[in-house]
Amino acid sequence: MINVLNPRHILLFIFFALFVHSSHAQRIISELETNSDMSMDARPDSAETKKKKKIVPNDVRAWTVDEKYGNMSEADVDTLHHMFMNTDLPEGIEGHYNSLGNVGSPRQSRIYMERPITPDFIFIAPFDMFFVDTDNFRFYNTKSPFMNVTYNWNGSKNTGSDHVKVLYTNNAGKKFNFGGIFDYIYGRGYYDTQSTSYMNASAWASYIADKYNFHFYYQHNFMKTAENGGIEDEGYITNPENMARELTSNDIPTVLSQTWNRQEHDVVFFNHHYNIGFYRDEEVDSVTTKEVFVPVSKIFHSVKLQNMMRNHRAYKETENYHSYTYLPGDSTQDYTKYFNMKTLLGVSMCEGFNKWAMFGLNAYVGYEHNRFVLPDSTRYGGLYTNKTGLVDNQSYKEHNILVGGQIIRTQGTTVHYNLDGEFVVAGEDVGQFEVDGHAEVNIPLLGDTAQVALNASIKNIGPSFYFDHYHSKHAWWENEMENEFRQRIEGVIDIPHTHTKITLGVENIKNYCYFQNTGIALPTSDGKSVVSNNVSPMQCSDNIQVVSANLRQNFKLGILHWENDITYQTCSHSDVLPLPVVSLYTNLYLRFKIAKVLKTEFGADMKYFTEYNAPDYSPVIGMFMNQHQQKKEKVGNYPLLSVYANFDLKRTRFYVMYHHFNQSDGRYFWSPNYPMNPASIRFGLSWNFYD
Repeated sequence: MINVLNPRHILLFIFFALFVHSSHAQRIISELETNSDMSMDARPDSAETKKKKKIVPNDVRAWTVDEKYGNMSEADVDTLHHMFMNTDLPEGIEGHYNSLGNVGSPRQSRIYMERPITPDFIFIAPFDMFFVDTDNFRFYNTKSPFMNVTYNWNGSKNTGSDHVKVLYTNNAGKKFNFGGIFDYIYGRGYYDTQSTSYMNASAWASYIADKYNFHFYYQHNFMKTAENGGIEDEGYITNPENMARELTSNDIPTVLSQTWNRQEHDVVFFNHHYNIGFYRDEEVDSVTTKEVFVPVSKIFHSVKLQNMMRNHRAYKETENYHSYTYLPGDSTQDYTKYFNMKTLLGVSMCEGFNKWAMFGLNAYVGYEHNRFVLPDSTRYGGLYTNKTGLVDNQSYKEHNILVGGQIIRTQGTTVHYNLDGEFVVAGEDVGQFEVDGHAEVNIPLLGDTAQVALNASIKNIGPSFYFDHYHSKHAWWENEMENEFRQRIEGVIDIPHTHTKITLGVENIKNYCYFQNTGIALPTSDGKSVVSNNVSPMQCSDNIQVVSANLRQNFKLGILHWENDITYQTCSHSDVLPLPVVSLYTNLYLRFKIAKVLKTEFGADMKYFTEYNAPDYSPVIGMFMNQHQQKKEKVGNYPLLSVYANFDLKRTRFYVMYHHFNQSDGRYFWSPNYPMNPASIRFGLSWNFYD
C-alpha cells in the first residue's frame, strides 16, 4: 500500500484539503457581492425578497490546450451519463485494451491506430488509464463553484478495488479560474500479489482575457504496482476440474511474490500568450452593438518540466525465472530517473481578423534538455561501486534545438485544416522531424451535416532512450538503434443522420522498435527444463505495413439502442507486431425514464477479439513484449459479457454492473498467464455540486 506517512504525500493532501475548504470563503464573498448589487428599492427583509429563491447557475465548460501553441479545444465535462459503467474498467470503455486485470494495471491497446508514439520515459506508456498528459489535461470555466465526487467499487475487502476522484474548480471573475484534483486508486486484485496503489494530486489555473491568456498546471503522481509474473499454471483457469483442488482466484499460485514497480512523477506546464489587435463594434441585434476584441497577431511562450522516477524492487528471487544477473545482492533495487525541460517561443498571425486572413500561421523556436540516470556501467573490468558499496549512477544528457510551425483554419462551417511540423536542427537528435496534417469537409446530407476527414503524418523519430540504454539487475543493454520512419494516412467518413462512422487507415513503419522475450532454457530440480524470462530491445529493419478499418454503427428503435464498434486489422509482420484480426464491442440496451425524472439505461455489452499471439509482459521493465519464439500461445476468441443498469438523476449518476457473468467458459486471458478478472459486482457513483 501507499506509505501514508510519507511527508510529501501528507503535504499534498493538506494542500488539497485547504484548497477545497477555501471555496467556502469564496462562496461567502460571492453571496455578499450578490446582495450588494440588489436594487435599493427592494429591502432585504421585504416579503417579496423572502419569496425569491436563489438560483445557482450550473454552466461548466471544459477544454484542453495544445502543448505547443496554447490553442484551446472544447472538451466534454466528465458528467456524461452514457457509458459511465465502463469508465473504471482496465480494458477500457469499449474493451480495446489488454491489461493485467486489476484496475489501473499496465495495459496496451489492441487497436494499433490508437497507440500513441512511445514517450521518452517509456514506463508511463502502459498507465494511460491513470496518467494524464498535457494534451488531455482539462481546464475549466464555471459560473459557480463546481465539485464532482466520483467513487467506483467492486469485489470484496480481499479482492476488490476502490477508486475515488474529487474535482473542484471555481472562477474568480469571468477570466480567472483555478481548481484541483485528488485521484486515488487502490486495487487489491483478484489474483495474488496484484495490488495497485496510485495517487494523483493536481492543481491548475487559467486566465482568459482579450490581450493576455495563460494556462498553468502541476501534477504529482505516486504509483505502486505489485507484480506477480502471472499465474503458475493456466490450467487453474482452462481446466480447473483437472487440478488437485478447486481454488478461488486469489488462492491460485503466481510466479512472483514480494515484487513491486514504483513510479513518481512531477509535471509542471505553463503556456501564455499576448494578443495584439484592435476593438470593433459588432451587431447583437438591430438596435444593439457590442465592442469585440479582434486579435491580429500574438506572441506565445510555453515551458514544461518533467521529473520522473521508476524503481523496481524484488525481495525474493524466483528460481529459474530470470535468464541473467548483472548486479550483486540477494534482492533487487533497480532504478532510473528522468528529467525533461522543453521551452518554446513563437509568434502567430491570427485567423479571421479580416476577410483575407483565411487561416492562422504559427512559428516557433525551442530548446529541449533531457537527463537520464541509470546504475553505472562496468569499469576496469568489473562493476564499479562507490564508498557505500552501492552501484554508482551514470548520467546521460541530451540537448536539442527545435523549430516548428503550423498552418491552421478553424473558423467557417465547411472546410477546416491543420498542418503542424517540428524539426530538430541541432543537438543529439538532429535530423528528426514530425509532420502531421488534418483536413475536414462538412457536407449537408439528409437534413444533417456529414463530415469527411483526412489525417496524414510522416515522422522520422529516434527510439526512446531506454531502447538504447538500460541498466538493471536482470536486464542490461547498450545499443545504437536507427531512427524509426513512419508514414500514415487515414480517412474518416462520419454520417450523424445514420449514426455511421467509417475509418480506413494504413501505416508503413521502417526500423520498428519493440521488446522481445529472449529467455533461455534452464534446467529445473526435477531434471526437466523451463524457458526463463528475459526482455531485450529489438528493431526490425524491414518495412512493416498495418492496414486498419473501423466501423461504428448505432441503431435506434424507440427505447431500444444497439451500438457497435468493429475493427479489422492486418499486419505484414505479425511475428514482430502481433494484432488481432478483429476486435468487437457491442452494446444493446433500453433507454427510458422512471417517474419522468430518473434517466435509465438497462442492457448488456460484449467485448471480443479473435485469437492471436498477444504480447507477454515483463515485470522487470513494466512493459509489454512479444512472446518467446519457442513457447508462443494464443489468447482471444472469448466473449466477455456484462449486464448493467445505468442511472442519472439530476446531479447524480450511478450504476450497478455484473461484470463478466459468463466466466464459466474457462478461456479468459488478456495475455499469456494473465487471466481476466472473474465475475464480479461493480458499483459507481458520481455526484455534482454547484454551490
